[in-house]
Amino acid sequence: MKTNINVCYLSGTIISDIEFNFFFNSKKLISKAMFLLKTEEGFRNSNIVKSIQLEVRAYDEMADLIYRDFAIGDIVMLQAFLEGDKVILENVLKMENSKKTLDNTIQKDIK
Repeated sequence: MKTNINVCYLSGTIISDIEFNFFFNSKKLISKAMFLLKTEEGFRNSNIVKSIQLEVRAYDEMADLIYRDFAIGDIVMLQAFLEGDKVILENVLKMENSKKTLDNTIQKDIK
């Protein structure tokens, strides 16, 4: 029986450019994308208002998707697993109107 106990679900905002690279692994070319995700520490009803930044990595087809369809300011929901202090992406969902939501948030912070 295969169990996946190292699964995490995160939501946040992409706050960096998406870096896209290739590397060889056992004579196979693998694509890799990396970006920073800003998310809040705590849970929905906690009084914690601290933001944290996580480095997220994606490989192969997921890296291609991230590089092609995502950008700074996109609000995303991730299914991932932890590998050391890195978050390795398995699945991603872009929230609709994420740039509009981000613009409204920035304007509220300025006021």
